Amino acid sequence: MLPKALKSAYDDIKQIHPGVKLVVLVIFLRMFGWGFVDPFFSIFVQEFNSSYTVVGLLEAILGAVALFAIIPIMRIADRVKDTRIIEDGQILYFFAIVCYLLAGFFRSIPLLVFGLVLNGIAQPLVVIGSESYIRKHDGVSGSSKAFGYYTALSYFGWILGMIMAAFLVKYYNFTNMFLFVLPSIIFSFFILPKIRENGIASIIMGVRKYFHRVRDLKDIFSDIKSLDHKMIFIMILALFDGIIVMFSYVFIPLFAFSINLPLNKVALLMAVMYMPFIFSFFFSEFTYKMKKTHVIAAGLFISTISFVLLSFLVHHYWIVVLAAMISLSIAIIRPAYNGMITSMTPRSMMGEVTGLNNFVIRIGYIIGPIFTGLVADHFGIKTAFLAIAALSFILGMVTLFVRGYDYLKA
Repeated sequence: MLPKALKSAYDDIKQIHPGVKLVVLVIFLRMFGWGFVDPFFSIFVQEFNSSYTVVGLLEAILGAVALFAIIPIMRIADRVKDTRIIEDGQILYFFAIVCYLLAGFFRSIPLLVFGLVLNGIAQPLVVIGSESYIRKHDGVSGSSKAFGYYTALSYFGWILGMIMAAFLVKYYNFTNMFLFVLPSIIFSFFILPKIRENGIASIIMGVRKYFHRVRDLKDIFSDIKSLDHKMIFIMILALFDGIIVMFSYVFIPLFAFSINLPLNKVALLMAVMYMPFIFSFFFSEFTYKMKKTHVIAAGLFISTISFVLLSFLVHHYWIVVLAAMISLSIAIIRPAYNGMITSMTPRSMMGEVTGLNNFVIRIGYIIGPIFTGLVADHFGIKTAFLAIAALSFILGMVTLFVRGYDYLKA
């Protein structure tokens, strides 16, 4: 059974567009570099202020800036070269890293905030550019395979970086760990020019030519209204995706650190936590053959059980297992709803809808740390776990209702 699945995966990878493979390589390197700092990033931020709420607010700056940056990006993403968008994002990432380094050395909150702002602009540029290119060059519309490959390789790079960080954190402090991100950014500038692509080669020219503020906002809203009604529910899933991802990224390391888990084990915890994403390509194989609503519902119920148990079981072993189950739920859900987005979106709107998807995810990035930070400060972090579990359960039930609604329509 396993050899057959591996052969099937290998055959599917061979069919993926060469440009997609190069874009995924860039994302792999980016995630590998960030793997050196991401397990400790919320702990790094907590050194500036110990309050969960303040940590959540600082982390939410990144999501808030990304939210506003996405609006022009989603309008021009179908005109400007996706590789140009990615490259500009990588340049901003470089300067964000410099700001984080200086903020750590001088204990400067303004420099930290400026780094988060640059990071917030860079992130949607790289993500929308990458995902838009993948959607445009997905050989089988709605198959989820290209996105499974993209998700698996990017998280494999992230996990590899985290594992290496577990050994290096003994010799370097939080601030110096940011130095390991820079080489991965530099390598991308040698890879991206190899991808041939049509379109405007300048974001600035694209904004001047195609983005006209109020009129474009009206056009975006008009385009969204023309999409399939199911897209609203898929965007709610994207919102939940953002909440879970940011919640896990910020608060699970802080929770582990608060119960005296050593820093190297925090890094390994995060590596194990994100391990399920490596198998996203195999999950996408199943989503192609099964009803995607079934897959999504299963993922949401796994998330519900994981967060409920995490609020009661605080042993180091159980934290590792349950954190991995939380990521497993997203690793199951994400290829499924991305495949639905691709199959329901007209090709001329791929960039715009990719931007919309990322816009909604980043609302989750803002809500996640702020809401859970407030709950954690006032009622305890375990109550925040239960609140997320309740949200996951409700979405799982709604997913089953959506499938039932389709049967009634039929």
